[in-house]
Amino acid sequence: MPVTRIPIDGLWRCLCPAINSIPSARSITSRAIPRKSRLSRSDSKAYLRPRTQPLHSSARTSAQWGEGWASTAGLTASNTDKSRTIPPRKDEPKEIFISDNPRGNVEETPIQRLHQHLRLLCTEIGAYHKITKQVEHLIRERGEQPALIHYNALVRANADAEFGSAEVVRDLLVEMKQEGIVADSEFYHGVLQVLAIHPDYLLRDQIMQEMKERWFGLSPEGWHHLVVGLIRDRQYEVAMDKLEQMQSDEIVVQPWLYDIFTFQLCEAEELDEAFKLLQHRYDNQRSGILPSVWYYLLDKFSNAFHYEGTKFVWRRKVDTSDMMPSDGMCLSTLNLAARHCDPQLATSCIRILSNRQSVLSPYHYEALLTAYVGVQDLRTAFRILTIMTRAGLIPDVSTTRPIFLYLTSHPTLPLDAWGLLTSLHEAGHEIPIAAINVILESLNVLGEVDEAIRIYKQLHNICKGGPNTETFNILLQGVSKSRNKKDLAMFLAAEMAALGVKADRLTYDRLILSCLQAEDYEDAFRYLEEMIVVGQGKETEDGKKGWWMRIGTAQQLVRRCVAAKDERARALLDEMTEKGIANHKLRTWAEEQLGQVMREPANRAVP
Repeated sequence: MPVTRIPIDGLWRCLCPAINSIPSARSITSRAIPRKSRLSRSDSKAYLRPRTQPLHSSARTSAQWGEGWASTAGLTASNTDKSRTIPPRKDEPKEIFISDNPRGNVEETPIQRLHQHLRLLCTEIGAYHKITKQVEHLIRERGEQPALIHYNALVRANADAEFGSAEVVRDLLVEMKQEGIVADSEFYHGVLQVLAIHPDYLLRDQIMQEMKERWFGLSPEGWHHLVVGLIRDRQYEVAMDKLEQMQSDEIVVQPWLYDIFTFQLCEAEELDEAFKLLQHRYDNQRSGILPSVWYYLLDKFSNAFHYEGTKFVWRRKVDTSDMMPSDGMCLSTLNLAARHCDPQLATSCIRILSNRQSVLSPYHYEALLTAYVGVQDLRTAFRILTIMTRAGLIPDVSTTRPIFLYLTSHPTLPLDAWGLLTSLHEAGHEIPIAAINVILESLNVLGEVDEAIRIYKQLHNICKGGPNTETFNILLQGVSKSRNKKDLAMFLAAEMAALGVKADRLTYDRLILSCLQAEDYEDAFRYLEEMIVVGQGKETEDGKKGWWMRIGTAQQLVRRCVAAKDERARALLDEMTEKGIANHKLRTWAEEQLGQVMREPANRAVP
């Protein structure tokens, strides 16, 4: 008996997965299949079109050859492994059809009824294997010729996330054209549904071009699938244009499409676009925004310091108590409010943290203070310092940096600030010394040293704690930069001794600089000796043991000694070398100057 040859194409492999396990895929001799049930309309057509190369070897077995063919229902696990055939699930029932026959005989079920059931399966999630079996039954058992309804069902089956494939859909299109089957609008929409899950921008462009040529418009469902596919391809600008076109055409955009687009834009760090999308959605579809989306956006906006987005979400969801942000979100938002000088937003963050009985740290207050200073609300900024004091937190020079920058912007602001502190004291607030220190520091920068001394003499009236070491260091800084102010430096040193305020390394350093402004600089060496004795064994900022002058102060003292023909300059240079702060140019200059002195017998250095 002559061998019956069956043209095996992609549609065959969809309807009969077992064909891949037959030893020879090129001919079937076990039994003859009637011509009526063949998928091909012509025995002369060759459908053997392997779409992939062998994975591991140039010589393929018959099973490997079959695996590489274009299986029309997408019998592959994923787009990344097109050569692995997925067998039908063993636990699936053999009978999956709806029968009009009471006895359940599928052979007696009308074709029209099977077609209706096939259309229902196309709308069912996870019906991949059911659809392929249904089409297999119609072609093989009921003798139907391959038609658009079969290809349309197989395309819809490829929308399955696990088994679907865009490449299989491409092969189906080729087979349809070879068979002379013309696609309709429903078919093209099914392809767009597949491409929304398995993106392929070339195939998408082809489909859109063919639909345009045939004057097929997109349905709302098709629009959604088109936009999702563009998003999956990371073509965000094109996707945004299509979304805007949907909005202008008054097509109802489903909330899930907004959600997908929002998440993808945020992951791509396109926060401005995500914010614009949120604004439009809030104005037109606010009820469709899930709480999880609000929470996600607040987290993204606050961590990325996106001020407008953070403020938008905070005002509409947090201030209305519809959402409770985490402590991390509150801190990020607080820092953002400080950066953009938004005291209302900063206060809202502090209120939430306080209601949770969280222990506020200095950096919480610093951010709040920065926000108020940014809007030039100096009175509230000083009140924050008083609140910190009542909470047991001691503000220092680092806390008051925003106030300092603001006060130094205009000569009259420090005195205005002093008037505010006086009024706060009269209102019963406890004034911390840090609030007065920042005013003194501002006056120093503006060159108002005498005014700073005047305020110092009055600070006892409003600050019961009195001055601290930082207060005197600030005043000595101004004095050391002024000429003929050594008497003020001595006054301040006496004040420290009388009040029992301990001097630190910076205090001695600035006292030395103040003494160098006078003609008689012997006090500078006395303070240096005292500094060494007091600081013996104590660590400096750089981790070294023992106190000594800063490098700039030491260089000034060396120059002063050389100018006065004082041989102690050599000992200072040796000490600088030992401490690793030597200046080669300074030493060379000093040796030259002191050498000239030694050659002049009449001139001797001061002992």
